[in-house]
Amino acid sequence: MLLAEIKSVLSFAAFKAEADDATVPWSKRFEGRKTLLINVSRNQTSWRGVNKKGKLDDGGVMEGEFSDIAPQQAEEWRLLADGGWCVVSINNRFIMSLETNMMRGDNCTNLLRTNPRAVLGPKYDRGKRYAICHHPDTASSILLTSEESMVKVTEDVLKTIGLRPGRVCSGLFAITEYAVQELFVNQRANVAPNLALICACEGSVAVLLQQDGQWKELRSRSGMGPDAVETSIQIITPLLQKLPQGSPIYFISDGQDVKYRTEVMSQLERLGAQDITQEDLMWNVIGIH
Repeated sequence: MLLAEIKSVLSFAAFKAEADDATVPWSKRFEGRKTLLINVSRNQTSWRGVNKKGKLDDGGVMEGEFSDIAPQQAEEWRLLADGGWCVVSINNRFIMSLETNMMRGDNCTNLLRTNPRAVLGPKYDRGKRYAICHHPDTASSILLTSEESMVKVTEDVLKTIGLRPGRVCSGLFAITEYAVQELFVNQRANVAPNLALICACEGSVAVLLQQDGQWKELRSRSGMGPDAVETSIQIITPLLQKLPQGSPIYFISDGQDVKYRTEVMSQLERLGAQDITQEDLMWNVIGIH
């Protein structure tokens, strides 16, 4: 046995998850180490640090193109990330669609990263990256499709400033997946057969409609920007009109622009919508849970 291997066993390092092991939650991969969370939107980048105790630290936000912002913030970001490890959320150039009869199983998520064609079959498109979220009781799934070129450019920018992206995701999809877990799994016994789930993050929005216990429609739009309140409402309203009167409407949102969240919710409140947003939701979902 090599000396390095002996040391890793004696220090318990051999029993810890590898930093780039995507099957392990981020907080477990970097227990006792600082990491950086970065959220890239169309014309804005925000960031937060996670300290050695796994708690969120201070961060910042800057307007402009990510390729211009990253070199300016490089020194600060490196100080927030032991070994340069970071999570990057990309909230631009993606779509979320509703699919049926997708492959499931314990290895499905990992296979979608390594061999997406095996999971998606004819739905696979070269030049894309994917993530999936399943309805726990039906054959429906939410499929995230992102532009590979957008992801690669973001990863390359980070690598040039000495950062190592250990997880790449979409903040909107992560929030949607969290809400699905809360409503359709953790509160399964109380979930209504007819409902709408509205998710928003940094100017991107998704609306999921359930009717008679089945996911029926999903509409999403990415990269609209935080000023697109009316556009968001125009996407949301037609789906809400399909629900029986009195059906639950859930709104969950996060992002730097509190004005957007407030204005959208003020209009949804008239329809009886319930705001299930939590403080620092996106950061907690992508970097701790």
